[in-house]
Amino acid sequence: MSKASEAVPNYLRTQADVIASRADDVRADAPDAVHRSRVATRRSRSALRTFAPLFKKARVRELRAELAWHADHLGAPRDAEVLKERLLARLGELADADISGPVQQRLTAALDATHAHAHASLVESMSTDRYAELRASLPRFVDDPPLRKSARHATTHDLQGLLGSAIDRVRRLDARAAEIGDDEHRWHEVRKAAKAARYCSEALVPVLGEQAQQAVAAWEAVTEALGELQDTVVAESYLATAAVRAREAGEPADTYLMMILTELRLRDDALVRGREALAAALS
Repeated sequence: MSKASEAVPNYLRTQADVIASRADDVRADAPDAVHRSRVATRRSRSALRTFAPLFKKARVRELRAELAWHADHLGAPRDAEVLKERLLARLGELADADISGPVQQRLTAALDATHAHAHASLVESMSTDRYAELRASLPRFVDDPPLRKSARHATTHDLQGLLGSAIDRVRRLDARAAEIGDDEHRWHEVRKAAKAARYCSEALVPVLGEQAQQAVAAWEAVTEALGELQDTVVAESYLATAAVRAREAGEPADTYLMMILTELRLRDDALVRGREALAAALS
């Protein structure tokens, strides 16, 4: 294989090592373990999608499907954990006089329960034959990558072309989102595409050097800003439901509504930053 054609399997090997080394910590719910394993899973899926033309189609399709299955199980407990941290931080910014009812207790109890249930489901999934096969298939894939014959001598230019296609996808989705401007779903799609561009730029650092490192930084700024936007969407939805439940329990809902207003303000700021970062990355 050429040095360029080795770059993607090497990147996938790094992610497979993270997934393997963090497995016991994920089961034990050790700090940051689920997050790191989830990111490694996402990086693997992004690389397999962007650089799919290098590999035999069936093997890529199968592995991406299994990684998606594992990512779903990893995502649920992590999302509950992040949301709890965010909402309690928002609550801590309010004056005591603005907090009405057992808001902290309600949010903490509900999200702790969600996290516990999701983590139990994750651990159960990791005891299945399906998970064991996924763990085995990752090393098989990277140790003997199913490269197409034409990809065994891929050049740096070939990899740049594939990354360019991923960036073109961001550009198309950005234009589509800009048509409406405040459609959170469309910006979420932009964010996912930008994350793919970010991760796949990482994969090419060994062959592109500083050029790829600069691209990683540019796409990271995009994903951080648009990630904040998505976090406000999730938080607003959760707070709206929490407000309804508080009312049903005979508790005041004013604090939840104040927190929603804060999330809406943060969303506007995140969108501005995200669009500025996108313009810079796409330039």
